[in-house]
Amino acid sequence: MKRCPYCGKEYPDDAVLCSNDGYALPEVVVHAELAEKQANPPNQGLDLDRAAADTKGTSNDQSTLAYPDYQWSASDGWKCLGITLLLGLLLSTGAVVIGRYFPSFNAWRRSGPGYLFQDLLHFTLYLMAAAYFARTETLNSFLHGFGLDRKPSNRVWFGIVMALIIRGFGHFILVHRWSKGVSSYDLAAFRNTGGMERYLFLVPSVLFAPFFEETIYRGFVYRAFRNSFPVWASMAIVIAWTANTHWSQYSISWVAAFDLSMLTIVQCYLREKSDSIWDCIFCHFAFNASRLLLGHLFK
Repeated sequence: MKRCPYCGKEYPDDAVLCSNDGYALPEVVVHAELAEKQANPPNQGLDLDRAAADTKGTSNDQSTLAYPDYQWSASDGWKCLGITLLLGLLLSTGAVVIGRYFPSFNAWRRSGPGYLFQDLLHFTLYLMAAAYFARTETLNSFLHGFGLDRKPSNRVWFGIVMALIIRGFGHFILVHRWSKGVSSYDLAAFRNTGGMERYLFLVPSVLFAPFFEETIYRGFVYRAFRNSFPVWASMAIVIAWTANTHWSQYSISWVAAFDLSMLTIVQCYLREKSDSIWDCIFCHFAFNASRLLLGHLFK
């Protein structure tokens, strides 16, 4: 019997690929010398130990073959999305419960430091969940697997230009009142708050969202689905997840839904063509920063 070094499923000796994740199954190596020694009853125990020592350096060690080259599968992506959904629900519920018993907590949540801390807490937990399901046990393996240790490729400019075009199209539609606009808490809080605190409301959208969302959803989740599904199916799943996390925009404005869906397609394309997740991060940054700029200039 053969065992897939990635998922552990067993197959007959003549199987070549794992049906779960498409990983190549190890070859079954039969050592004639070992077989001959096993057939010799008087020295069976000694010969088996010697044969095992002889073949230790030549046979594949299954423990070292586990999850090579980040061979993630769709099951890893689903698990990550599921735990992310659960964490978001628990954090939101906990905030509501705490606010009910401690009214001052609600005021802190809406302040600049509170808004910043909550967003950072959410994203940090989501990223930790992604790193767990990606089975990246060291910082180097995490950076390499998620594409953070590579410089942006030449395609980063394509991503930035496309982000600005998508944003410009949405703004054009809104200016002509062909679709409803979507209110933004961070931009409204920025306008209505004085002093340096007002800039804390911009950090989650401009910095946290591009870095964390792209690292998690394009760096890991999309790549996990791509190892099991074709491009169009993987993109469809990620777009559906984007609609779930941005439902307040999808449910109100068709142009917001269109813009976010198109941006997601561009980001998946960048991840498909580049090993560096920084292409997606800068694309996302350009999209969000332009929204804040246009919202501030044309308020």
